[in-house]
Amino acid sequence: MRSLTTIFTLLLLSHFAHAQDAAPNWLEHTLYGSGKLNVVILVIGVILASIGGWMFTMDRRLKRMEDQLKK
Repeated sequence: MRSLTTIFTLLLLSHFAHAQDAAPNWLEHTLYGSGKLNVVILVIGVILASIGGWMFTMDRRLKRMEDQLKK
């Protein structure tokens, strides 16, 4: 029974892999072809870096507050 489940899972995964080969051409031409994809990646990177910086500063503030409460 376990081997049957494994075979079915592998067949299902291979089906999904073949489905991904047919990438939509309009996406490739509109975003990547015109350079807009790089802008999208840059904006997402800036947003994630900003959130990471904000979390780092909040962690430092909370650590200082906890140290003050312990004293």
